[in-house]
Amino acid sequence: MPHQILQINELLELVIEQLVKISPRTAVSFALTCRSLEEPTLSSLWKEQHSLTDLIKVLQNHTWVRDERSFESIASGYNFSADCI
Repeated sequence: MPHQILQINELLELVIEQLVKISPRTAVSFALTCRSLEEPTLSSLWKEQHSLTDLIKVLQNHTWVRDERSFESIASGYNFSADCI
């Protein structure tokens, strides 16, 4: 059973919001400590995204590759040549 203070949604949201601002990695660890913290923390982390990189990374590993030259993850894409059409 989570602590009573964590059952007050407004306080929990404020704590999570500050934690996400300070350290998203720590917020992920926070989400993994208790099932009741998982959903609100992950929702807060996904609320604002600045690129598609994290979204692409949740896809299966064979659908994306890491470009070592630019240090960015990119979608590998599919070959739709004229032979396939």
